[in-house]
Amino acid sequence: MSIARSSSWGALARRLPGELRPLRAVGRPSLGPRPSAWLRVGTVIGVLAAVCYVELQTSAIQSLLLSRYAARLSWEIQPGPSPRIVFPRGGPSDAERGYSRLDEFARRLEATGYRVIEQARQSAEAAQSVRWGITPPYREPVGTGLVIRDARGLPLYDARSRSTLFSAYDDVPPLIVNTLLFLENRDLARTAGNPAIDWRRLAKAGGLYAASQLGFPVRVEGGSTLAVQIEKYRHSEGGRTTGPLDKLRQLAAASLRAYRSGPDSREARKEIVVDYLNTMPLAAAPGHGEVHGLGTGLRVWFGLELPAVREALAAPGANAAKASAYKHVLALLSAVRAPTRYLVDDREALERRIAASADQLADAGVIDPDLRRALRDVPLRFRGNSGHHPLRFAERRAALAIREDLRRLLGVSSLYELDRLHLEVESTVDARLQQAATRLFQQLRTPEFVEAHGLRARRMLASGDPGRVAYSLLLFERTAQGNLLRVHADNVERPFDINTGMRLELGSTAKLRTLAHYLDLVAMLHGELAGLDRTALDRHVEAARDPISRWAAETLRQAPALSLDAFLERALDRTYSANPTEVFFTGGGAHAFQNFDADDNARVLSVREGLVRSVNLVFIRLMRDLVRFHAARLPYDAAALLAEADHPERGPMLAEVADAESRAHLHHAYRKYRGLDATAVLNRLLGDRAHSLRHLAIVFFAWHPGADAAALEEWLATHDHVVTIDEAEKLTRAYGNPRLTLADHAHLLDRHPLEIWCAGEVSRTPAIGWEELLARSAEPRRLSSEWLFRSRHRRPQDQRLRIRIEQDAFARMAPYWRRLGYPFERLVPSLATAIGASADRPAALAELMGIIVNDGVRRPIQVAHRLRFAPDTPYHSVFEAAPMREERVLPAPVARALRKVLAEVVERGTARRVAGAFRHPDGTPAVVGGKTGSGDNRFETFAGPARPISSRAVSRTAAFVFYIDDRYFGVLTASVTGRATETYEFTSALPLAILKLLAGEIGAP
Repeated sequence: MSIARSSSWGALARRLPGELRPLRAVGRPSLGPRPSAWLRVGTVIGVLAAVCYVELQTSAIQSLLLSRYAARLSWEIQPGPSPRIVFPRGGPSDAERGYSRLDEFARRLEATGYRVIEQARQSAEAAQSVRWGITPPYREPVGTGLVIRDARGLPLYDARSRSTLFSAYDDVPPLIVNTLLFLENRDLARTAGNPAIDWRRLAKAGGLYAASQLGFPVRVEGGSTLAVQIEKYRHSEGGRTTGPLDKLRQLAAASLRAYRSGPDSREARKEIVVDYLNTMPLAAAPGHGEVHGLGTGLRVWFGLELPAVREALAAPGANAAKASAYKHVLALLSAVRAPTRYLVDDREALERRIAASADQLADAGVIDPDLRRALRDVPLRFRGNSGHHPLRFAERRAALAIREDLRRLLGVSSLYELDRLHLEVESTVDARLQQAATRLFQQLRTPEFVEAHGLRARRMLASGDPGRVAYSLLLFERTAQGNLLRVHADNVERPFDINTGMRLELGSTAKLRTLAHYLDLVAMLHGELAGLDRTALDRHVEAARDPISRWAAETLRQAPALSLDAFLERALDRTYSANPTEVFFTGGGAHAFQNFDADDNARVLSVREGLVRSVNLVFIRLMRDLVRFHAARLPYDAAALLAEADHPERGPMLAEVADAESRAHLHHAYRKYRGLDATAVLNRLLGDRAHSLRHLAIVFFAWHPGADAAALEEWLATHDHVVTIDEAEKLTRAYGNPRLTLADHAHLLDRHPLEIWCAGEVSRTPAIGWEELLARSAEPRRLSSEWLFRSRHRRPQDQRLRIRIEQDAFARMAPYWRRLGYPFERLVPSLATAIGASADRPAALAELMGIIVNDGVRRPIQVAHRLRFAPDTPYHSVFEAAPMREERVLPAPVARALRKVLAEVVERGTARRVAGAFRHPDGTPAVVGGKTGSGDNRFETFAGPARPISSRAVSRTAAFVFYIDDRYFGVLTASVTGRATETYEFTSALPLAILKLLAGEIGAP
């Protein structure tokens, strides 16, 4: 073998030129290749070079391999939750559309009763690509955003800006396409090659990047094609390339997307142009936020509409309109590399860049010379603030309410962020009814409509401007799936929601809450007492410390076999006087109440009749019995506390009352004086007496006990009052007696002791905080309350204890009300709560009616029935509201009794205006029940008990909370606020008349 090789190498050497003959070692072969080997190597290299050249030009091999691999990155939509789905980590587009937060959204939704009913199943390769940060190849939607549909699938709200998008490649004017490709990606016009990679630009960019990393002073340039730029600003973290690995991910994702439909990339090239123009980032504009896409950029930055721009660019020649349209398009295409700089910070630089780009485009023949010249003559006009259209809140009220619910449900920070989610919502709202109610409320603003429909009648809109009345309607439908919101409407052109965001005094609708609480307690007593023998009932009658408990025990003693339904009927037949002459000690003082109808004053009415006729004094006295019921069940014996001066709990409770009272006085004083300098404090404390030496001396010795005349003289001088030493000594003898206390000085000044003390502390330390002031005040607070504990002050002691007992009773009552939907933590501790003093919200009142309609069961309201995230993408996830958890909060017999008496309110009581308004298809009347309420809220000034000297209207409200058969329930309100309130005299007759106008739209079951 070795000889043969030597012989062979020798023959080869004889054929080569002498200077190239290889040296030989005896017995060893030559190291050079044979001629045939050289040929084979050269052939292989040539073939590889040719293949590489052809591949660089056509990407034939890439297209086959990438298209096959892209086909494996698949996904399909199937029912139920996916066992394998991966969400992206958070590029700008993924974050904005909510894809990267879908895990979080799922947790929140499932915690509130939603469940996944449909989700994408990603292939193993697709899931892995997402983990690697490579977006699966799919056709991303042209435009995304929040879409809300009504119960029939009709659009209720659509945040997508379809008028600013190119829906297809053929919609893009060729002039825009040619300009874009010339400026950004000239090779994209080719029909072959990988559209995601420009090898020459990539090699140059790579070389410059490597040189910069080695420390050479070179300027790094981007090598990204349009396809890679799209991947970068959509799916890379921060919309930037953070390193070579990130660039590789972008290239891979863009290449796979280009070949997702097969080796032919011609359609993909068109999609790249459309996607880039629709999504290019164009900075953030005031009042709008982030701007994406050419069409949106034209509207937001320049006030131009895309259809008009397209039409102008399609015109022949180079007229001014075409030149203006093209210049603004060119401005955005030129600004895209540094949009904030060019569109916000340095618009002169943008003008220079436009001019330079126009010259290059003209030299290359992309635009003709006439258009180039015309560009110089048209200005670049940025849009001013005047282009913003006023929001029409009333027309969007239902959508606003749903969006706010969704914002809280998903935990997003703002409605702006919510609107950019790729989310479709199927709501329960009935758009037809919603529009009908909104249209009616708008019509009610016009005097002609009000006049034509007989609303200028007494107790309606006989006076006042109808355009200032705010109306609202909430309507729900009871279905097998739950209580569904059908209408959420008003005519208030402001962002707040009158139904859910305002505290309104809705007058006599509070009688419904009072009655529900009363019957709930009666049912509880029936459960405790029914079945007891007569002896036990006798003991309960004797031990009862409140009228309701005593009545319950006596009634069951007389009729032990009474069912709960019959017992409730008897409770409704209990009677109360409607006499308005009694003065009630409640709410911290003496109060008198009036009935709406003076004819009721001499009557004694049942609770049932009191609700039907809405008689105030019946419910004031019923509320007094409810307070007594709860007071009898407090942890202490309220009656003994008042009767026994030496009761062991009397002293500690008085101390608590005195401490709370002194803290309240101190806090009021702190709010009055905080932040003022010494002179301002003194002027506010003394008012007109600020120049009286006598009163100044009293203040001085209150603030400086034990001081002498010299100190007084000096202090007065600092406040511009010069006195002689004799005058100072005289004032000191009169008011500087060390035995005078803070209370004595307060008496002399006719001010509360804690106000004087607080003014002194603020005068010395203007920046003092509340906590520090409170910490210093222990002794002054004790001294200011010391008088209360003297035995001769039994009456003020008892008054304060009665106030405290009433407060404790209302605190015990509040959880019962909240369980039935009352929206606030506390009730106003006053008997006037029975007629509306504790206020309410329309939505909460409707919730109470829903409990009554559902036989005492609270069923949560459904508004967003189904949420479809990322539809038709690899992250497709659909959530549906699961059957709601129901909670019994009222015994069913109580709910039935309430429905019955509410129906009487409509049949023969204060709501009889709507009797017969709702009918079934066969003409029979629907059963309608409800409660009316009116609130005339005033600020009144009194010169003494029962001596009003002024009265100013603050607001007027009227409401009707109702049900229609066992299907619909809701609440309708009318309200006016502000100074104009004085000119209105409407009552609940107004919402009744309006509901009657809507009866034809709502119909009946």
